[in-house]
Amino acid sequence: MRTELHFHLLPAIDDGPHDLDEAVALARLAVADGTRVVTATPHVRDLLRAGALGELPARVRQVQAALDSAGVPLTVQTGAELAHPDLECLSDADLDAIAHGPAGRRWVLIEAPLFGDAHGFLDATAELRARGFGTVIGHPERSPELMAIPGALSHERAEGALAQVNASSLTGRHDRAARRWGLELVRSGQADLIASDAHRVTRPPQLTAAVAALADAGVPRPVRAALVELPGMLLEHGIAPLAHAA
Repeated sequence: MRTELHFHLLPAIDDGPHDLDEAVALARLAVADGTRVVTATPHVRDLLRAGALGELPARVRQVQAALDSAGVPLTVQTGAELAHPDLECLSDADLDAIAHGPAGRRWVLIEAPLFGDAHGFLDATAELRARGFGTVIGHPERSPELMAIPGALSHERAEGALAQVNASSLTGRHDRAARRWGLELVRSGQADLIASDAHRVTRPPQLTAAVAALADAGVPRPVRAALVELPGMLLEHGIAPLAHAA
């Protein structure tokens, strides 16, 4: 009964499913992988480009209706994946619309940059904190520049951020460096949760395979369990209150 916090399920908006039929097929794979709740996280940049940021709730309802009609037992919640250059385009109300958790414990998913500008990313996370939002950092292990800055991720976590490692990194779908960094973050206690970051049926959910990969790598069972249990808790209870707001 897992929860996914990073999952591209909404059709025809970003590089996720092409249409509603593919979204339903992808949702079936999530259920088969043991997931019952998914936070749909389309890229904010694509939502802005399409003028569809305000349409998110309606698009989620459309997908939920299709899943219910098809008998797919998956609950979909509204969210988005924020890239740091797009933060300047979002009001606090926009951020709240893609955030999760109760008042005072709200958080947003922000992706670690895949193509450089780690310092701009760190500036953005500081701005999010200043605006009252915690952060879940998506796939830091896939960001060579961020991982190369000594103490950067440790500092973010000390400021209240949580690190989300991609299941696909742990299973070796990406390059060797991403897998190595993903395992290192888990082993060092700097990974807080895992997520599939699924996009299409050709890039499917992999939580079960990732947990198995961690077991093969000698990661203890309690650590593996915590990585897949935290997402559900975050949706319900939110992130720890920011230190400067306490």
